[in-house]
Amino acid sequence: MKAAVWTDYGKLEIKDVPMPQIGEDEVLLRVRAAGVCITDLHVYTGQFIYGRPPHILGHEICAEIVDMGSRVTGFTPGQRVVVETSIGCGHCAFCKSGQRHLCENMTEIGFTPNNGGYAQYLKAPAGNLFPVPDEISDAEAAILESVVCPAGALMRWGVRFGETVVVYGVGPAGLAFLQTAKALGAGRIIAVARNRRRLERSLKFGADEIISSAEENVSERIRELTGDEGPGLICEATGAPKIIEEIFDIARKGGRIICYGLPPDSAQIHFPVSTMIMKQLEVYGAVGNPLVWEPLMQLIAAGRINLKDMVTHTFPLDHIEDAFKLLTDKSADPIKAVVDPWA
Repeated sequence: MKAAVWTDYGKLEIKDVPMPQIGEDEVLLRVRAAGVCITDLHVYTGQFIYGRPPHILGHEICAEIVDMGSRVTGFTPGQRVVVETSIGCGHCAFCKSGQRHLCENMTEIGFTPNNGGYAQYLKAPAGNLFPVPDEISDAEAAILESVVCPAGALMRWGVRFGETVVVYGVGPAGLAFLQTAKALGAGRIIAVARNRRRLERSLKFGADEIISSAEENVSERIRELTGDEGPGLICEATGAPKIIEEIFDIARKGGRIICYGLPPDSAQIHFPVSTMIMKQLEVYGAVGNPLVWEPLMQLIAAGRINLKDMVTHTFPLDHIEDAFKLLTDKSADPIKAVVDPWA
């Protein structure tokens, strides 16, 4: 089969590699589309050390079932599925409670030692697969993983009906926060970012108001829009240390903050504990959520969340390095790209 093999930092090679061999609890999958994630770019370049080459990356995957292990039930060959990437030990308290992404021995599909979706075929545990409704296209399903974490955070911590939500960042994660907050009953949603063009684009993904941090005083503008109370919920999707420090002052008393954007490992962030205490803030960290895939797909299938317009570019697998270059091209301004292993 054909695969894009990460052979060294900054280097991918299209190679013919052996077909995966499945175990009794695994499924052989034919990849229909794979999303291109900024994390893969950072791993590929060595900016983020998460496994080492050689390896097949790709953790945003839509595929169809080709073959099944002897103990697999509930699926049929030809069925389209999405792949939840966290593989837990299956025995610890986290795995047993449905939180395998927090397992101490967790590994991930797409990262060493589990080959990913930048290939024509891959294998995955049957318990990591979710059927894709007919209303969702291959490309939409391929980027679903990028929406799961933000959407899962909001489904876990809740959006109060009619409340004001502020989302920092309007990349894929920010757009996921915007859309899910709207779908879950938020009132006014305010998007904050530097890039005016991206902000304008966010209006069709759920933003009611936009604030350019390059042009306006964000704190003052939010105060104008929300009054003295401030927003009930803030979603931080940039990882910028300065923003992480500022949002505690912007949040209303008794408000909630979801921290999703990862700051650089070298960053030193002043965490305003006194402000958090005196304003009685609830602060959450958000990562994966294996339990959100099916309800999220129901929202997408019903047209409540728009993934179609988030897929802005498609590449054949042979041109996957062009897809990586696109992520750093500010003039192109992509949202999400997908690769087709069969094009």
